[in-house]
Amino acid sequence: MPSQSRRALRYAFPVAGSALVMFTVMPPAAAQSTAVDSATLDALTVEGVAIEPALPGDTEISNRLGLAPEESPATVDVRTQEQMQRRGLRTVTEATRTLPGVTAGNIPGSPASLAMRGFAGSNVGYLFDGMRATDSALLARDFDTFNFERIEILKGPSSVLHGEGGLAGTVNFVTRKPSLEGNSADGLVSYGSFDTLRAGIGGNRVLSDRVAVRADLSHSRSDGFIDDNDSRTTQLTTGVLFEATDRLSLSASYDYFRDNHAASYYGAPLVPRSAARDPSDVATGPGDMVIDAAERHTNYNPRNALMKSDSHWLRTRAAYALSDAWEFINELSYYTADRLWRETDSTTYNDATGLLDRSTGIIAHHQDFVSERAYTRFDGEVLGLRNRFTLGGEYKHTEFRTPRRFGTGTSVSVHDPDRGSVPSDTAANFDTRVDYDSEVDSVGVFAENALNLTDDFIAVAGLRYEHIDLERRIDDLQADTTERFGRGFDPVSWRLGAVYELSENNQLYAQYNHAVSPVSSFLLSSTANAAFDLSEGDSIEIGLRSGFWDERATLTTSLYQIKQDDILTRDPNDPQQVVQGGSLQSRGVEVDLGLDLTPRWRVDANVAVLDAEYSTLVDGNGTNLAGNTPINVPERVANLATFYTLARLPLTLGVDAQHAGDFYTDTANTIRVDGHTTLAASASYPVAGGRLTLRGRNLTNELYGEWSGYSASQIYIGAPRSVELAWTGSF
Repeated sequence: MPSQSRRALRYAFPVAGSALVMFTVMPPAAAQSTAVDSATLDALTVEGVAIEPALPGDTEISNRLGLAPEESPATVDVRTQEQMQRRGLRTVTEATRTLPGVTAGNIPGSPASLAMRGFAGSNVGYLFDGMRATDSALLARDFDTFNFERIEILKGPSSVLHGEGGLAGTVNFVTRKPSLEGNSADGLVSYGSFDTLRAGIGGNRVLSDRVAVRADLSHSRSDGFIDDNDSRTTQLTTGVLFEATDRLSLSASYDYFRDNHAASYYGAPLVPRSAARDPSDVATGPGDMVIDAAERHTNYNPRNALMKSDSHWLRTRAAYALSDAWEFINELSYYTADRLWRETDSTTYNDATGLLDRSTGIIAHHQDFVSERAYTRFDGEVLGLRNRFTLGGEYKHTEFRTPRRFGTGTSVSVHDPDRGSVPSDTAANFDTRVDYDSEVDSVGVFAENALNLTDDFIAVAGLRYEHIDLERRIDDLQADTTERFGRGFDPVSWRLGAVYELSENNQLYAQYNHAVSPVSSFLLSSTANAAFDLSEGDSIEIGLRSGFWDERATLTTSLYQIKQDDILTRDPNDPQQVVQGGSLQSRGVEVDLGLDLTPRWRVDANVAVLDAEYSTLVDGNGTNLAGNTPINVPERVANLATFYTLARLPLTLGVDAQHAGDFYTDTANTIRVDGHTTLAASASYPVAGGRLTLRGRNLTNELYGEWSGYSASQIYIGAPRSVELAWTGSF
């Protein structure tokens, strides 16, 4: 199956007399800047973007066999750095929301939480350059996109490739990498509403014909649209590439991420319509509970609340070609992080007092993680047929310590609340004072194989066995007790897939996966939850990738069904007893279209239709919840982005629309958040080797809910109308 072809096209349009505007159309793989390339008295050259391949050619999130994107029996969605800049996608939450069927929330306790294909939580995995930590969702932050070459999402189970979890999908953050292809420098600066400033600078330097280095630094700050909710983030990503010999390639990277959020926002509480100054229809709950639009900007977190995180990640990779057919790869990773929350994460209206009752808490994380992965892969012939094969092993060790303090805070009024402060850590101020220490060791062995049965048909198979050992200690400072427990798990995951080339640029693919996922976080597991087995999931998917209309259009369509068994539920005969035996099923279709209507007019659109429901689930009251929809899962998600460059002026106009349907905040489906559509627009002009862009977001100033908080009656409200002026380019 040949890879997608690339070509360059030039289009010239007259401007003001004899001057010309010339557009050079290049796919992103040609690594061309979209900035002004050169200008003379006779001509101005502006580079545009042609039809974009569905996947970069070097992604390995869907396999380690070296398969080209069109040879993979899986759906992988990508946002490249160029796409994120063009669409003004500042954070990973903003970027992932534009991908088919993905919704995201950025509540402080779980930044950059994703939901897709009917699942969220531990069923969505997170990778950094292909490396995954245990309980990877703990590592997720709402990173600035400037430091990433691309963001990839592998849809469906990934246990064979990356270990337990990731039943719905896995997101991979790929940092910018050093290259021997030449020197480069990139920059970004923007300023906008809410005193929001972003700045980034980075570049690649070739030191010799075998050594290159790269570093990228970004910083952002914002006062935010919520009262007293300023934030600061700093990111540094670095890398070195050393092509030691024609057969040996060595690389290393070091990344540092820091964020600090004052008085973090935990969502707007539902209140009775009678208590609201400006009742809205954003959400509806029992007893005519609503969101008060008059309190759109109100923060109910204490004045000294905060969320902050510092993390360091070091990764190395060595690839050695043993022969023309065999290659050995070793990847070593070390991660360490410290995180701290002072917060009120639960704010609930009290009918008796007319006030909002609040919790209070202090939580800290210290996490150390080491991963060693080694594997060999083969690309050659077996019995006259092309065969690609990989076999490897992986060891992961995690140490995690988390002091956790929980208590009851002061109640506050709905309007003009006296927010107070999080108290000091004493026995008098917190009812619960517990220290958790966890260690998780995981050893895995994996194998994959891709066999070309014919030139047009590839069969793919994969298998993974893991042994996971959990050791946990819980020190209760209030009761002065210590509890220790451990548990071992031995899951097996597998997948079968196939790709058939119907014609040039048209592939039909299918796969079946069997995967595993923990019933709760390993690192935060209670004694009771540790006694349960891993849940199991099965997924089937059929998809079609098409390139047509003289390679000016790409279309990916996928249909899938996922079922997860052995999730936690309640015993119908004794609802106070938690048992394993619940099940959740989702089925849906996703369509992703990229289209160059003309050399100056680009359209990208996607839509996802989903039906997700619990097949078996009982709550603590003994109520049968079968048929209900999972939390934070809308059944309709759609995105549309279009960019048009004027014929007689190098001005590019863009429109970006996003829609998410209704979703529920509780498994009983008693609180529904209405769907919403937001509209953004931009105007971009080439300036100083880059693009100067004026952008407006949420132009209709819609009040909408985008995610549920820790309490089902708290709704995270989306940002109001905002504007931004940004410059991005190369120098």
